Amino acid sequence: MDYLNLVHGFSAFDASVSKRREVFWEWIQRSVALLMLIVLSPLVVALFVSVKVTSPGPFLFRQKRAGLKGQEFIIYKIRTMSVGSEETTALGVTNRNPRITRVGRVLRALKLDEIPQLLNIMMGEMVFVGPRPLPLTLDRELRKSISGFAMRYQVRPGLTSIGQICIEDNAVGKEMVDDWRKRFSGELHYLKNKCVEYDILMIFMTMMYVFKKNGTLR
Repeated sequence: MDYLNLVHGFSAFDASVSKRREVFWEWIQRSVALLMLIVLSPLVVALFVSVKVTSPGPFLFRQKRAGLKGQEFIIYKIRTMSVGSEETTALGVTNRNPRITRVGRVLRALKLDEIPQLLNIMMGEMVFVGPRPLPLTLDRELRKSISGFAMRYQVRPGLTSIGQICIEDNAVGKEMVDDWRKRFSGELHYLKNKCVEYDILMIFMTMMYVFKKNGTLR
């Protein structure tokens, strides 16, 4: 018996099953994103009114981000800062930034500003768990400063990630690169161990993180 061919056959079969499972999981995520948008539509209407009444400017914030294989796409978020802030916050925003609106501060704390990214998931540009998509200016800076940083674009970007919940606030200035080195080490662990179970664990951990950060859990 040719054991080598047998082993290769099993490996090919396992890879095929793994690929089908991955595709099926992506379609489940798109379906869940659609369902969540429908269920959350009354909340989105309330947030629309709150944002429009308290600060001038559009409800949605749109920005080019780097996604799968470094390809650019438009990300959607609820606007949490005054209009034009992206010109001075290209390399990151801390929660103490004075350009964040009163309503925006609450939205950011509860992660409600991320709701429109369900549209990105529906369109297949994002998934629920994966490296966070970065503004292009920040992406270029970190690629130059952190070895292997482009590896994070082997998968679709996500709504949440291990790097998102292990850091309390964004670092800017001199500390920015060190902050992202820590996040990237977590993302590398995800890339090496990516599976459906890991995704589900990260979703659960993100929920716990948001609840704890806002005092729901003690």
